[in-house]
Amino acid sequence: MEQKINPPAAPRKGMAIASLVIGILSIPTFGLLMVGAITGLVLGLVALKKNKRDPSQYGGRGIAMAGIATSGFSILFAFLAGIIAAVAIPNLLRSAQTAREVAALQEIKNIGGAQLQYSVTKGRGKFADLRTLAAEGLIDWSLASGEKGGYLFASEPLSIEGMPAMFDTTARPKAIGSFGTGNRSFYSNETMIIYEAEGAEPPRADLLDRVPENGVLLRQ
Repeated sequence: MEQKINPPAAPRKGMAIASLVIGILSIPTFGLLMVGAITGLVLGLVALKKNKRDPSQYGGRGIAMAGIATSGFSILFAFLAGIIAAVAIPNLLRSAQTAREVAALQEIKNIGGAQLQYSVTKGRGKFADLRTLAAEGLIDWSLASGEKGGYLFASEPLSIEGMPAMFDTTARPKAIGSFGTGNRSFYSNETMIIYEAEGAEPPRADLLDRVPENGVLLRQ
């Protein structure tokens, strides 16, 4: 009777293939949040160890090495991307804050010009609030709402008997800090001089002294 001889089983390559697949996927996904890249690296190393110990049972040496290489590269890539992001993101945030501060400063100037125009026309020597200025078409309604471009605006007329008409205009960021909308506040009045202060509290002047003590003259 003829004896049947079973062919030898093919060497196992599952772990090596898994390492390569995970390594390839880890490159465009920044190491699958590092967990995937580390997993692919470990699988590749284990597959190599098993191949060295028993090559007849475990194959895929080249595949495992490729998995180790791709997983290692993805870890390096994610690390470099993290460094670049750590440098670039704060710079982008600061640039955005600076842009909003410059825009707020320009709105302070616009409000001052609108107040002067109103006082020599319909105001007859007096000033008005933001909504009145908007109703006269002197400023836009988004500014009249008191909030624009990440800043909060206010402009209030001051009327004291025996004294000339005055007004106070302020602009302060909605939030400060690294992720805030700005880090400078502004103040101006009927003198059309603008003062600034660090933080969310704008300078203030009293009725008798129109130069705020807590503000720095803005050089324009």
